[in-house]
Amino acid sequence: MDTEKMLQDFEGSNFWQFIGLEMEKVEKGSVTLKLPVIPSFFNVKNSVHGGIYASILDTSMGFSARSLGFDEVTTLEMDVHFLKGVKEGTIYATGNVIHQNRSTVLVEAGLYDEEGDRLAHSTGTFRVVKFAK
Repeated sequence: MDTEKMLQDFEGSNFWQFIGLEMEKVEKGSVTLKLPVIPSFFNVKNSVHGGIYASILDTSMGFSARSLGFDEVTTLEMDVHFLKGVKEGTIYATGNVIHQNRSTVLVEAGLYDEEGDRLAHSTGTFRVVKFAK
């Protein structure tokens, strides 16, 4: 796993910079990201929009799959269960690889508030590619 290369790729992406994601922890098959809540994330109820939840969950799962040493990761399918809203603080997304084979990886992720309460749960299937060297 080339952690430095992965961090450069993700932290250098326009989306990562736009939304303000931060790396909390990365290990082989697992990643934790954090995101400070800002008002521009709010929906009409003045809580973080579900699209922000889904984006962070997708990114944490993709990053978890990539941490296995794959060069390219693409979301094939994703399921999100929204459990609780949040209006302030920092939210954390933790992704963990459940299963892998040569071409796909199954990952789950949880989204949590600062107190550790689960805000959302997600699973996703990702196509993975390792380039020949």
